[in-house]
This record gives sequence, structure tokens and C-alpha cells, in this order.
Amino acid sequence: MLKKNKKIITVIAVIVAAILIGFGWHYQKTRITVPSSYDYDDLTEYIQLGNYKGIQYTKKVKKVTDKAVQEEVQKAISKASTTKDIKKGTVGKKSKVKIDFTGKINGKTFDGGSAEDYTLDIANDSMIDGFSEGIVGHKVGDKFDLNLKFPKNYSNSDVAGKKVVFTIKVKAIEKTTTPEYNDAFVKKNTKYKTVEEYEKALRVKLQKENEASAEKEAYSDIFTKILKDSTVKKYPEKELSAAKETMQDTYKNLAKKYNMEYADFLKQYMGMDEATFKKQVNVYAKNTVKQQLVMRQLAKELDVTITNDEYNEYLQNLIKKNGMTQDSFEEQTGTTLKEYAEQNNLYEGALYEKVMEKVIKLSKAK
Repeated sequence: MLKKNKKIITVIAVIVAAILIGFGWHYQKTRITVPSSYDYDDLTEYIQLGNYKGIQYTKKVKKVTDKAVQEEVQKAISKASTTKDIKKGTVGKKSKVKIDFTGKINGKTFDGGSAEDYTLDIANDSMIDGFSEGIVGHKVGDKFDLNLKFPKNYSNSDVAGKKVVFTIKVKAIEKTTTPEYNDAFVKKNTKYKTVEEYEKALRVKLQKENEASAEKEAYSDIFTKILKDSTVKKYPEKELSAAKETMQDTYKNLAKKYNMEYADFLKQYMGMDEATFKKQVNVYAKNTVKQQLVMRQLAKELDVTITNDEYNEYLQNLIKKNGMTQDSFEEQTGTTLKEYAEQNNLYEGALYEKVMEKVIKLSKAK
């Protein structure tokens, strides 16, 4: 609530990207079946597929730099660092502090204006002007008021431009102990024995990641060309309506999450009324359905199918890549993977990978 005028990122691309995100689950607990959408005898009634044979593409594999290696090293050092609360001392301009704060406007608290055991990085804060600055110089144990004012253009119109009093208690200063990076560190925190051996392994790992990234970019470039050359003859009503409903439900659920009316949410975070947003939904739905039609026609012509077993295996691989379990997934999302997969159409990611593997074999690398 106190962050500077920073809008929620709700671009359509984020929603589309959701199809490629996987979460942890136990295979034995739940089984997900391939969705039955686009179950038509002849998709050429809906789509005229563009050329997909002999497309030229460039696979640009980035070279691993020393900087990239050292960034990985810093991640390992940060992971091995320890933090503890210091119950004495004075807050400085570069301190990290743990605080309780209560905000009041006209003597009344407001949503998002209070927190307990909140960790604040003074040097890298995103609070309204004067909040962090007002804590500098105070000692652990101090309790005091800050008289501030929300910016006139603040994202929440309910508090924008209003005076606010924050009662703050400094509970601790966080001190981070960073280990020295040397052979001893490597032996203790990795499976390698020396810095040289460890950094050599990091370079190999990063090179593999760069190659995988380059392959994904090649897939994307080729599919974009096919999509551009393809023409929708007419949109299947069932799938078009489902795409519209999915997007609208996404934003309605976001509105509920922020305890806002749907219309108010669209106005505040999307900058548009319901009628304008509906037009945007229609554009999104048509783009989505076109992509799905192209992908399914490609699958048909290339004789690509995905069984239920393959779909579940695909999801298991996504688990490993994201390092999650079913318990952590359910805790973070409040839903099962089965429900999530259906709502976000994770099947699209599985089909995309399998189809594009065949398409790229028919293409020509420059």
C-alpha cells in the first residue's frame, strides 16, 4: 500500500506466458488428461496454415562472459550468507531494519497502511517519500511518528494526496554476515574442491543454458513467421468464448484479491472502463485462438499427438525445473495442479514443444 506509484503489471503477455509455467506435484496423487478443445474433423475450415517448411532461422548462442560466471558466484555467496537481528544500534542510510508501523488518515487506519516485523532496506526502498528517510538516525527501540503525505498521483485514489501519520517502532537492525569466497567456501557449499574447478563447472552450466535459450528463441522466431503467414477463415465459437472468459475471469479474480469492484480495478490498474477492456479482451481472444489453431493444424500435418502419459510426464519435468512440490504449490496458489493446468491451459506448452521440435527439423539454420 505504501509503495510509490507502481502499477500492477497486468499486460496480456503475462497471461499468455502462464502456459509455460509449471509447479510441483506428486504424480501419484492426481492425473491430468489432455483437454478436448479443438476436437473438429477438419481444422482447415477455420485456418489456412502458412508455410512451415524450409524456413530460415538464426540460432544465436550467447558466449558465457566472466561477468555471468561471477553473478552465479555471488548468488552462491548470498545463499550462504547469514542474517541476524541486532537489538541495539542506530539506523543508517544503508541499514536494513525490522519495524512495526501503523498508518492513520484523520485518525483512522486504512487497508495496507500497517505491518508488523516488516523488513525495510533503507537504501533500496519503494516507500512514499519521507518514510525511510524519517527512520534514519533513530535507534533500536525508538517509537515515533512520521507526518507525511501521499502523492497526488498515487495509484490508490482513496489515499492519494492525503496527509498520513505513521507510528513506527524500530525493533532491530539486520546484520548480514557474508562468507569469504575461496577454496574453503567452495568445498563447504558446492560439490567442487577449488574455485577454479567450481567456476569451470559454472561456465559449462551457463553455456548449456545459453544453448537452450537460443533454441527457444529459434522456436519463437519460426512460429512467429508461420503465424504471420497463416489466415483465420473463421473462429470456432466454443474456443473463442472460452478464451474471452478466461481473460475476464483472470482480472475479476485479481479484483477480488485486492478487495475491489471489477470496474474500479480496471479503471485503476488498467486505465480503462469495462467497454474498452472488453474490446481488448476480444483482440486477445482472437490472437490466442489463432495461435492454437495454427499449432493444432501443424500437429495434424506433422502427425504429432500427445497422450495423457506424455502430458503428465511434461508436467513432472516442469516440477523438476521449478524445484517445487505439490504441497508448496497448493500453499502458494490455493489450488491443485489439475485445476491450475485446466485454468491456464498448460497443455499448450507441451504441444508447442513437441510440434516445434519437428518444425525446426524442416527449417534451415543460417
